[in-house]
Amino acid sequence: MAKIVHIPIEGGKSVDAIEQPFTPVREEWDEYELADGGRIRIKTVVQRIYRIVDSEGRATTNPDGDPAVVVRHGTIIVASD
Repeated sequence: MAKIVHIPIEGGKSVDAIEQPFTPVREEWDEYELADGGRIRIKTVVQRIYRIVDSEGRATTNPDGDPAVVVRHGTIIVASD
């Protein structure tokens, strides 16, 4: 069985979760043109994905019925004139 870890979430709480292995399929840039002609490019890069589980280790869902996950990520920002 996969190792259950405790990860912090908003509000000072923590949840039980299992880290999910993943392979990036596509990472794209979003690009914005500013009024002064400059451009901002932004890309989110996923670092870790966790599936939230209950006390029995079973995967949980959110109120909409979607899988409950926590995604740790970083954001890369590039600005140009």
